[in-house]
Amino acid sequence: MQVMQGRAHTQAAYSRQPAQQRTQRRVGRTTRLQVYARDFPAPQFDGTETYQEAVALSTKLQNAPRPVKPQRVVIAGAGLAGLSAAKYLSDAGHIPVVLEARDVLGGKVAAWKDEDGDWYETGLHIFFGAYPNMQRLFKELNISDRLQWKSHSMIFAMQDKPGEFSRFEFPDIPAPWNGVIAILRNNEMLSWPEKIQFAIGLLPAIIFGQKYVEEQDELTVTQWMQKQGVPSRVNDEVFIAMAKALNFINPDDLSMSVVLTALNRFLQERHGSKMAFLDGAPPERLCQPMVDHFTSRGGELRMNARIKQIVLN
Repeated sequence: MQVMQGRAHTQAAYSRQPAQQRTQRRVGRTTRLQVYARDFPAPQFDGTETYQEAVALSTKLQNAPRPVKPQRVVIAGAGLAGLSAAKYLSDAGHIPVVLEARDVLGGKVAAWKDEDGDWYETGLHIFFGAYPNMQRLFKELNISDRLQWKSHSMIFAMQDKPGEFSRFEFPDIPAPWNGVIAILRNNEMLSWPEKIQFAIGLLPAIIFGQKYVEEQDELTVTQWMQKQGVPSRVNDEVFIAMAKALNFINPDDLSMSVVLTALNRFLQERHGSKMAFLDGAPPERLCQPMVDHFTSRGGELRMNARIKQIVLN
């Protein structure tokens, strides 16, 4: 189960345990959400256009002629970008050298163990269906089974009703209609006038596509909403949670291009807004397999190796 909360906090409440049921509890007059923790079948991505593009790109690197003289390539940072770059450089026959300033893998998805042996993470980590390159990477590393797919729904904690939640249920029909119906069915978060104003604000992104999305990079989420006449309550109820889920920062600091890119993918792809969690901590369950991949092909990983200076020829 995934939960997003507006205003000051974004939270994810979920279980990595297989099929277990938690009972509903009543505290005072507040009804607690009834949670069913189980995994759902992985979406069928293989036939989608974006996934095929990801396959073509990685296959091109793997099948490229081997270099006569492999290049040693230094990569700053052992986050997902750095480790995936190292993985694909090694696939192309080169020798990546990854330098990580800290003693933990993952960058933005880093995690640490506490004294009791439990993991705590930097924030909410979701793997959406709209991430074709990441889905392909999981498959190439043979770890797709580590993704725990959840029901196609988004659950928001209602800021004005502590302890109560509101669901957006996506029916199993093509996009964008699944998202449209999910929004129309939910009458707890936004009023009809707010839904209409929000939809009108999104029309340019839907009509003009990625070109429009990229042009909004100079605007924060808050600035874009004011420009488009979107009610501030949409920000309080939806965008604060979305901004923190995507980048761990507030809408006042996040480029609208980031949010519109995600929304566009959700509106265009049937499985784009489906979510999965890892079955464990990202450093162990995702980052380490990438390290094993490129180090087995001659690459290097150096931890506690902070870059002090870049010297140009």
